[in-house]
Amino acid sequence: MIISEINKALQASSVEDFAKLNEMTFVMSLDELKKKLSVVYHDFLNVFDREKTAQLFLHRSYNHKIELEDENQLSRSQLYFMSSYKLQKIKKYLEENLKKKFITLSKALFASSILFVEKKDDSLRFCMNYRKLNALIKRDHYSIFLIDEVLARIQDSKYLIRLDIIIMFNKLCMSSESENLTTFVTFFNVYKYRVMFFKLINELAFFQHYINDVLFDCLHKFCQTYLNDILIYSKILKKHRIHVKEVLDKLREVNLQINIDKCEFKIQKISFLELLIFINDLRMNSRKVDVIRS
Repeated sequence: MIISEINKALQASSVEDFAKLNEMTFVMSLDELKKKLSVVYHDFLNVFDREKTAQLFLHRSYNHKIELEDENQLSRSQLYFMSSYKLQKIKKYLEENLKKKFITLSKALFASSILFVEKKDDSLRFCMNYRKLNALIKRDHYSIFLIDEVLARIQDSKYLIRLDIIIMFNKLCMSSESENLTTFVTFFNVYKYRVMFFKLINELAFFQHYINDVLFDCLHKFCQTYLNDILIYSKILKKHRIHVKEVLDKLREVNLQINIDKCEFKIQKISFLELLIFINDLRMNSRKVDVIRS
């Protein structure tokens, strides 16, 4: 299975990951972080700082560039009637992301539409409708590793840790020449994204390229990555701590933050790729199996 196939499957999904950043209001204090994180890794507390997730990155070599099959087919979508409640939701979203400089005004002649998706609790989520744009984008391909490879790498390992990167898509900027392609039109004005956005095609493949480059020196030695999930494995505790510190140091260099609430610092068992990985064993996550059985 390749990431382009996963991309295709995600096109019907909502922009939940991006929305989570706007909904993230709880920020741990330094003392709270220290209580949750082993004293061995207290030199890396800033890697677990949620406040940094709202900071805009500077443009650099890993900016996301969109390549089109035919740019002449770009069009401007039309607005449709929205209730006052929906307009207020849009305004709140715009204010939050303008403040963080994640979006800015656009003068592009083409634009995607906006819409609302109803969540399970009947509330509404503000989304971009990039279906027309995605149909014009050249597909990227990036092969993901086989689970057998993971098992081979972690064989005889006694210490396992899984790290979870917070809001991974917003950690990279759009390239300056591609920003206009993300333009969307609202009743308030026309805007474009300055950060990579979850709803666009190729974003998963692009981030996998990026995170593998960041952790290149660690991969297949004591580390495996799958998008925002990082698995660290070692045979000896002393080396394990060195390995974890090396990974955290590389993440700090590129200003990637880790969600401490989703990290697993357990020795005997962790979850990775929806599998439960034990020392010398591998099992399917029972929650996923129960869904199939029911």
